[in-house]
Amino acid sequence: MIRINNHSAKVMEFTRFRKKKDVSDDELLLAVLKFETTLSLQQGLVFHCLVRNYDNEYANVLFSESIQCLKDLENHIGDLPEVKNFFNLIEPKSVQVEYHEIQKESFQVPDVSCVERGIFSIRVDHHVYDLLQISQNIEEQYLNMFDNTQAHFIGRINANTFSEITLVKTLGATKKTCMGYLDDPSCQELLAIADQDSMELDFWYLIA
Repeated sequence: MIRINNHSAKVMEFTRFRKKKDVSDDELLLAVLKFETTLSLQQGLVFHCLVRNYDNEYANVLFSESIQCLKDLENHIGDLPEVKNFFNLIEPKSVQVEYHEIQKESFQVPDVSCVERGIFSIRVDHHVYDLLQISQNIEEQYLNMFDNTQAHFIGRINANTFSEITLVKTLGATKKTCMGYLDDPSCQELLAIADQDSMELDFWYLIA
């Protein structure tokens, strides 16, 4: 985990992957630490960490000052030995990249311990403004009640695909908070405008 600067973040890149079967966890962790030395020298990046879920998937989480900075990153560092070594440990067909444009002004990235990642589309009879107002209500009326909550935002992945990202301290406390989500009136507002068939929820915990 590295913090490059304390600037506001405009976008989060979430790249999930599986390591190759013959690669150990220790090999991957060592490669990630070397990879981070390269990231620390790049302009426009704010924060990086590596997280894992219960399905033995990993994800690089990168916060940046602009989406173009992230999209240009491979061209800037792709040929460096530390980067090639890291990529060589990954199963190429498993890689899935998402760019979450943060729908919040002056978003400050905390030190991430766990990531709760929800993906959904909103129904055609609702506007993005409705979603952002509901998100603010969720923060003020529900999430801010818990000391476990570090930060929360709505991300935009494409025209009608959004994410609800909550950055939290511990996985256990996060799952407990999530259990109460369905019963909270402000959270029910978001569920009411979401396309139920599009919803995806997963939890990721910090490993590097």
